Amino acid sequence: MKVSPLNVLVIFYSCCGETEKLALSAAVGAVQARASIRMRRLTDAGEDVAECRDTLARMRREYVPPTAADGLCADAVIIGMKGSVAGVVKDPASATAFGREMATATRKIKEQSPIGAT
Repeated sequence: MKVSPLNVLVIFYSCCGETEKLALSAAVGAVQARASIRMRRLTDAGEDVAECRDTLARMRREYVPPTAADGLCADAVIIGMKGSVAGVVKDPASATAFGREMATATRKIKEQSPIGAT
C-alpha cells in the first residue's frame, strides 16, 4: 500500500530572521517525516529596522505570501510568529484562537472547493 505524502504549509512572519529560523526548523521536521512543504512568509507592513535591512530584503525576495491555493492543498498548517502579527496575536491564548479560526476557515474553503473535495 502506497501512502501519499502529506502536504504541509509553513506560514511565518519575520522581519529579522528569528522566526524564519523556527519556521525552517518546523519545515525540516516535516520533510524528515516525508511530507512535502510550502514555505510562505506573511507580507510585512514596510518595517524598516536598521539592523535587519539585509535579512528583510532577502526574505522579501525569497518568499511569497500564502494564497488560498496553498491552504487548499495543505493537509497541515504550521504558523510561526513572534509577538503580534498586524496587531492580531499578542499572547498564547490569542494565538490558539487565531489558529483555530484559520483552521475553521480553511476547512470551509476546502469543503466548498472542487479541488479540496475528495
